[in-house]
Amino acid sequence: MSRIERNRDWQTRLGVGALLVFLSLGTAFLGCGSEREAEAPQQSGSVEPPPPPPPPPPPPPAPSADAGADEAPPALAAREARSAPQSEDDEDLREALNELRSSDPEVRADAVYDIEPEGVGLRYLIDTLNDPDPEVRISVISQLEDADEEPEAIAGLVTALGDDNNEVVIEAIDAIEFAADSAVISDLRRYEDHPDEEVREAIADAIEYLEDE
Repeated sequence: MSRIERNRDWQTRLGVGALLVFLSLGTAFLGCGSEREAEAPQQSGSVEPPPPPPPPPPPPPAPSADAGADEAPPALAAREARSAPQSEDDEDLREALNELRSSDPEVRADAVYDIEPEGVGLRYLIDTLNDPDPEVRISVISQLEDADEEPEAIAGLVTALGDDNNEVVIEAIDAIEFAADSAVISDLRRYEDHPDEEVREAIADAIEYLEDE
């Protein structure tokens, strides 16, 4: 074998050896990569996920149909008491008081008969003895006569004895004779000298009647 052929053979062997080394290094590198890829899921799987958030608290139970049926909260009970409809008597009294503010004396006189002569209604009737119209005052006397001998009503009738209208005074005398007792005789005697003859006669009759009781 010539020198030139020996050099070519040597170069060929070196190339083959370098190729084998390169292939072995590449295989080793690929093997390491696969091992890393194989280990990756294990490492990621080893991390525990965060715990789930705690469940929200349960909503408060809805009130049953019977809850509050017998007892309401104080504030609600107060509101209901304020908004409760008035009784029929209260409504009648309110309407009658509104009519007493009318400028028509007939309307006021009719309103008097819608006011019961008891409690707060009795006080309104006595106040109405100051009405400027005598017919309204006479209607008040008629109501006071039906007050079942209520002392406040009798006092109102005695006050009406000093009215400046003779018809009103006579109506008051008749009502006192019917509803009062002998305790008012002294009040009647104060008017025995009344300037009107009919009033004097009515006073005398009432005194005689009450003295005989």
